[in-house]
Amino acid sequence: MKALAVFTNRGVGTLVDDGGSQAWALDPERARRTTVLVCAQNRDNGDWGKPTHAQRQGFLLAKISAVEPSPEGRDGRSVIRFEEYAEIDVPNMAHDWRNPVRYIELDDYGIDPTKLTFRRVPAPEGESPPPELKQSPASATGPLDIQSAKKALAAFYQVPPASIEIMIRG
Repeated sequence: MKALAVFTNRGVGTLVDDGGSQAWALDPERARRTTVLVCAQNRDNGDWGKPTHAQRQGFLLAKISAVEPSPEGRDGRSVIRFEEYAEIDVPNMAHDWRNPVRYIELDDYGIDPTKLTFRRVPAPEGESPPPELKQSPASATGPLDIQSAKKALAAFYQVPPASIEIMIRG
């Protein structure tokens, strides 16, 4: 399985609090076609990102929920959002990386996502998680506008509404 891998100074707590990993110079369309993110620890730039693991250690695998422009305001940079993650332990994973963003094969690092226990990222303070969808949009009565459909689909698939794209062809 292909994965998007990053060499980051941010530790588990910072990544979870941010709901993703940022600010990366990458092709957002290519990143959106990838389903998982792998983080390897970079301690070269001090402790500003609150690193939690040994230098170059693969420590986190997350299910990508969205790729969006970075809120850090850096031109052309992206944040890779996730709502579920699992901690991993791959020593010296980033030993030969020349670029902090790369695409890898999980098998090459002995990572099997089916054997991991995933945790949900808590909703940000003051924001409640999306309510579970009791009925599908198709069974809703009456007309359904695009915004309502996006909200319902986002709740059903447990992703942010910004991750839902709806195209109407007529």
